[in-house]
Amino acid sequence: MKTSNNGLNLIKRFEGCHLTAYKDPVGIPTIGYGHIKGVKMGMKITQAQADAYLKEDVVSAEKAVSKYSYPYTQDQFDALVSFTYNCGAGNLAKLTNNGTRTLAQISARIPAYNKAGGKELRGLVNRRAAEKALFDTYLTKAVKPKVEEEVYNMKEIKRGSKGKIVKVWQAVLGVEIDGSFGPDTEKKTKALQKKLGLTQTGVVDKATWKAGLESV
Repeated sequence: MKTSNNGLNLIKRFEGCHLTAYKDPVGIPTIGYGHIKGVKMGMKITQAQADAYLKEDVVSAEKAVSKYSYPYTQDQFDALVSFTYNCGAGNLAKLTNNGTRTLAQISARIPAYNKAGGKELRGLVNRRAAEKALFDTYLTKAVKPKVEEEVYNMKEIKRGSKGKIVKVWQAVLGVEIDGSFGPDTEKKTKALQKKLGLTQTGVVDKATWKAGLESV
């Protein structure tokens, strides 16, 4: 199995692209899309080199994920490749307990990997939430009989809504994840609806869930 474009976009979105070396939150010289192998401060690369490093690191992450014989969906595979790209094969082994945990148990543990240097980082909290949302997409998908289209059976949410389902939507938006659908979440929802060509209601209905999850 190979990482889909959705998976690659998830990695790119959270890694960002830097053509000049910088130090990550724990002080490791990094360049491109989170590439660290052989990187030294002062190093500069082209966009083509950044893309090549991305491909190299994704292949490495794919091999680590494929090591475990799970019946992955594409979304689950993509989510774990993103996780491994960021956290490393060693943490993937811990997450899966060397391939002995169930997929549901893995999903429940993804959010715990949100620290760097012992400190919880908002970027990692958001990334883990997005990976978990993608990993769990199969739970929200249903195929209509005789209709070849995906339907996301997620509860409609809007300003004032609260709970875990709001956290999933906030992860899709990339905003602060607090489980409360407030003014900022509504504003970002309207912005995403505009971007996706939907009516800007600020209400997350079935069409918005479907388009939003597919855009992650």
